[in-house]
Amino acid sequence: MSKFLYRSYVAIGDSLTEGLGDFDFEVSRFGCGWADRLAELMARSAHEAGENFKFANLALRGSSMLQVLTAQLEDAIRLKPDVVTIMAGANDFMRSKRSHPELRALLRGAIERLHNQGTHVVVANTVNPTHLRLFRPWIFKARQMTQLIEQVAAEYEAPVLNVYGIQDFRNLEMWCSDLVHFSGHGHIKIANRAAALLSIDHGFEEADLKDMQKPNPTFGEKVRWLKEDAIPYVIRRIKRTSSGDGMEPKHDGYVKLVRKNKNKRTMRSENSFAA
Repeated sequence: MSKFLYRSYVAIGDSLTEGLGDFDFEVSRFGCGWADRLAELMARSAHEAGENFKFANLALRGSSMLQVLTAQLEDAIRLKPDVVTIMAGANDFMRSKRSHPELRALLRGAIERLHNQGTHVVVANTVNPTHLRLFRPWIFKARQMTQLIEQVAAEYEAPVLNVYGIQDFRNLEMWCSDLVHFSGHGHIKIANRAAALLSIDHGFEEADLKDMQKPNPTFGEKVRWLKEDAIPYVIRRIKRTSSGDGMEPKHDGYVKLVRKNKNKRTMRSENSFAA
């Protein structure tokens, strides 16, 4: 039995929390991603204690820290959950360091407001983009952003989900074909790390690296990646648009997770997760 019993959880963040790259995301984004997987583990503990469990994933692809820590935060506060996870900053790497005082203030305000209403807050630092040579120029920016997040979390004694420090993410197998989002294996690893941080006594089985499939490094695949992933990203940056423009998050409120078969991964909600 977990040390703490959580009955409600809200995730806020960008595409990494929305779940892009997970095994079945292209079929249905509901139930996919590390946050949804974490919710499943938390629900197991709640159900074992005879309690119901509810969850909302408010994350949306392309969201900046400003968007996560304003609009998404307001929705999370309205739901008054036991736990909130915050994963943001990957879409702010390229901003000038002059923006860091503003981002620091936003994160401070978010944690303080959530703490004031009795919500347990877990803050994730950023990815460390060492898995692809093309991303090496971002390494310093990622370290700066991670330091900012960790410093603010330390001020409020908020636990940090140390994504930046997971060495396995140096391997391409932990990334999906676009090379910027976690693969299903990556999402599983993050979910398990988050569950351990929250003293949840459940986890998903992790495959051995040799049994994982990694993105195909052929010339044709590199051309596809440039056309479908890299160039559209650059165009959005120039136009100051987001991949999430016109989209809605998975949930606008809580869904109740129920277990249909205790022997399989079949945690689903009574509505939105049902598939």
